Amino acid sequence: MIYFCCDQRRREAVRQSDFNGIDFIEVVDREAVLESDRQRFLHLYLVNDPSVFVYTADNLRIEGPNAIEIVSVVMGLGGQTNVVVIEVAQPGDFSPYTLNIVTSPLNPLPPPEIDPALSSVEFSFKVECPTPFDCQSHCDCPDPEVTDTDLDYTVRDFYSFRRMMLVRLSVTAPAAASGHPADLSTALVDVLAYTADQLAYQQDAATTEAYLNKARSRISLKRMTRLVDYAIDEGCNARCFCHFAVSADVLPIAPSTNVIPAGTAVCTRLSEQPRTFVRDDALLAQSGAVYETCFDIAALFAQHNEMHFYTWSNARCHLAKGATKATLSGHIPDLTAGMYLAFEEIVGARSGSQADKLLQQRQVVLLTQVQAVNADGDPLSDPVTEQLITEIEWHGADALRFPLCLSSETSIEEGRQYLEPVSVARGNMVLVDHGQTITGEMLPEVPLPTLSWAPGKGFGDQSESDKGIGCAEAKCNPQQAETILPRYRPSFANRPLTFTPDYILGAPASELLKTPMPDNTLASVSLSADDGVEVRPFDVVPDLLAVDESASVFTTEIERDGKVYLRFGDNTFGRRPLPETRFTATYRVGIGSAGHIGPDKLYHLARSLPEVTEVRNVTPGEGGRNPETNAEIRKRAPFLFKTQERAVTREDYQTLGRRVSGVQDVSCAYIHTGSWITTFACQIQKIESTCLNHSEVHSDNIMKNFDWQHMT
Repeated sequence: MIYFCCDQRRREAVRQSDFNGIDFIEVVDREAVLESDRQRFLHLYLVNDPSVFVYTADNLRIEGPNAIEIVSVVMGLGGQTNVVVIEVAQPGDFSPYTLNIVTSPLNPLPPPEIDPALSSVEFSFKVECPTPFDCQSHCDCPDPEVTDTDLDYTVRDFYSFRRMMLVRLSVTAPAAASGHPADLSTALVDVLAYTADQLAYQQDAATTEAYLNKARSRISLKRMTRLVDYAIDEGCNARCFCHFAVSADVLPIAPSTNVIPAGTAVCTRLSEQPRTFVRDDALLAQSGAVYETCFDIAALFAQHNEMHFYTWSNARCHLAKGATKATLSGHIPDLTAGMYLAFEEIVGARSGSQADKLLQQRQVVLLTQVQAVNADGDPLSDPVTEQLITEIEWHGADALRFPLCLSSETSIEEGRQYLEPVSVARGNMVLVDHGQTITGEMLPEVPLPTLSWAPGKGFGDQSESDKGIGCAEAKCNPQQAETILPRYRPSFANRPLTFTPDYILGAPASELLKTPMPDNTLASVSLSADDGVEVRPFDVVPDLLAVDESASVFTTEIERDGKVYLRFGDNTFGRRPLPETRFTATYRVGIGSAGHIGPDKLYHLARSLPEVTEVRNVTPGEGGRNPETNAEIRKRAPFLFKTQERAVTREDYQTLGRRVSGVQDVSCAYIHTGSWITTFACQIQKIESTCLNHSEVHSDNIMKNFDWQHMT
C-alpha cells in the first residue's frame, strides 16, 4: 500500500521499541572531499542504535531504472553508531531510486529486527543539482465548468425575480416548475425571490448613499464629507448660571467632599413636588428641561443669598458700564476669589415694584480679588460710618455690559420715594448646562462569529510560504477558514445625544456662556466594557482616523432622526471589541435650542438638601446650537476645500496669521539662514485697554516676532 502521512508518529513508536528502521538518507554531493566522490557515498541514518546487528552489502539493495552496484558498507560515522556509510560504484541519474534493507540477496523481506514500514526509503542522487523544470504547482481543485445561462440581469423586484426563476426552472427541471403555490419548489422560489428583492434594495440604497446630492442618511453624509476634511456640526447644549438660596450654611462632611457634586440635576417646575427631592430619572423626564451642574459646589452660605452694595452714604448711585470693582455692605469672610457672583435688579428703578424689574439687567462675574479684612486682620470698615464692608474685584472679561443701578428715587407719580437696594449681588452660583444623564444602560453583547469564508477565499493575505507548495504539503497544512466578523453597531435607547464643550474651572463667566465652535464640542458619553477578564473604559473620539490599533475608543454616528449609533475600531484604527463583551453606557440627552429657557425657570434640585429654599437660573439658557441638517451639510461641505489651510506664499502667511485671535496684521519676509530659506512672519497685535475716566476702548499697535515659522 502506497500512502502519505503528514506526521512522523511511526518513527516515534519505533524509537520507543526494540525494533529499528530507516530514519532518512543523505547523498554526499558538494561536501565530498574529491570531485570524483560526489554522489558516490550515501549516509543511511537508522532510528535506533543497531547494537549487535551488522549490515553488509548483502543486506542492502538499491532499486531504480539503472543498476547501481554497492562497493562497500561501513557501520558508524564519526562516533554516530546509527549511521551506515554506503559506497556505490557510480552516481545515479535524475530518476528516483529506492534503498531497501533485506534479509539476504535471496530473501527480499526485511530482517526480523527491522520494522517493515521503515525498511525502505526513496531518494535522488541529484537532490543538489540545479534543474530547468518548474516547481510543482499548488494542489488546487480545478475550477468548476461555467455554463452559459440565459438570465435577465435587469430584474430588480420580487415579481421579476420570481418570474425569472420559474422560467429557468422550467428549462433545467421541467417536472418541478409547475408554478402551483402549494408546491415545495414554488415555495422555495418565493423565498429566494424575496431574498433577492431585499439584496437588490440594499444594492440600490448603497448606490444612492454613495453620492452627496442623493444620500438620505446623515451618517453617509458625515463619512463622505470627512474625505474633504469637513466635520459635521453635531450641535451644542445650552448653559446658564443657577443660584441656590439656603436657610442655613451647608458645609461638607469631609474636606474631600462636596455638598453638590458636578452632574447634579436641576429642572423646571414639577407639579406637587418639593423644592428638593432624591433623583428620579423618570420624574426628571417629565419636566420641561433638565440641567446639570458643571462644577462641584464645596459649600453653600446663607449670607451669600443676597448681598447689598455699599454706596458710601451716597444716594441714587449706579455702577458704570465697564466696571470691574464694587463694595459690598457687611463683613463677608466666606467670599473668596474664584467664586461666581450674580448682579441683578430686584425692583424697578422708577416704580419700586418687583413687577417692573428688568430681567436683562443681570450679569454673572468671576471674582478675582476679595478683601474683607485690613492689614491688621480686622474686618474692613468705612472709616467715617464704621460700617463693615467687603471690597470685591472681578475679571476684566466680565466687565459690566450695562450701567447697574444700585439706588434710585421713584418718579413723581410714585411719590418720590428713595429706593435702596435696587440691585443686589448673589453668591452660591454655579454653571449648569442642558442635558439629562442616563446611567447604566446595557448595550447588546458583542456577537460571536457565525459565518466563515471558504478556505483560501477570504480577505486575509496568503503567506509567501504557502505559494508554490506541492499537493502533499498542501494536504498536511490545509488553509484555515477565515471567520467573518459580525457587525457590531449598537444604538442608544434615548435621544438626542448631548454635545458639550470642555468647561474650564475658573474661566470668566462670559467665556463659559459663549457658543463654542463645532470642533470644540464632544459627545457626553462613556462606555465601560466587561469582556469577562477585566473591565476597561472606552473613550469617545470625534473619529477613528487618528487613533492606533490599541486605542480603546469609539465614535458616535447620529442619523437624521436623532438616533445614535456607536462605531468601534477594526484593529487598525482603534481596538475591536472582543466577542461576548458587555458594554454599559452612561450618556446625556438634550441638545440645541430645546435648552433655551428663560430666566427664573429652574425650580427643583434633584438632591436631598432640606436647607435649600430656592433654585433659580439667574441667566437664561443660551449658547445652544442645533445639529446640522442634511440640506446644510450639502450646502457647506463642497466649498470647504476652498479655505486655504497651509502657507506657501507670503499671502498665505498673512491670511493664516490674520485668523489668530488678537492679531491685526502680519508681514512676511524670506531670509536665507545659511542652510535653507526661512520664512519670518512678524505680527501686529491689537491690544485693548480700558480708560478709567471715559470707559473707552482704544488700540495700540506693537511689533513683535511672530510665534511660528515655516522653513522651506
